[in-house]
Amino acid sequence: MEREGPEVRAGKERRMAMAEEIRKLELVRDRLRGVEEIAQTYPEGHDMRTRLDDLHLERVISAVEEELRDLWDRTLHPRGT
Repeated sequence: MEREGPEVRAGKERRMAMAEEIRKLELVRDRLRGVEEIAQTYPEGHDMRTRLDDLHLERVISAVEEELRDLWDRTLHPRGT
């Protein structure tokens, strides 16, 4: 059995780190969507809905999804990994 060189190990570690980052970002996105759904259950003008609306969750979710797209792109097209 051949031993892995340092470059191969480094590449595997980078891929594993990216996979873990993707997993975490997907959890963040899903939980933010859940908070957004809960906010919609409050009637317009309700104090809690106003607070949650003021967080601009749609913008945060959009930013997380953009980061996910970038990570997936780097995973599919590793550029030297």
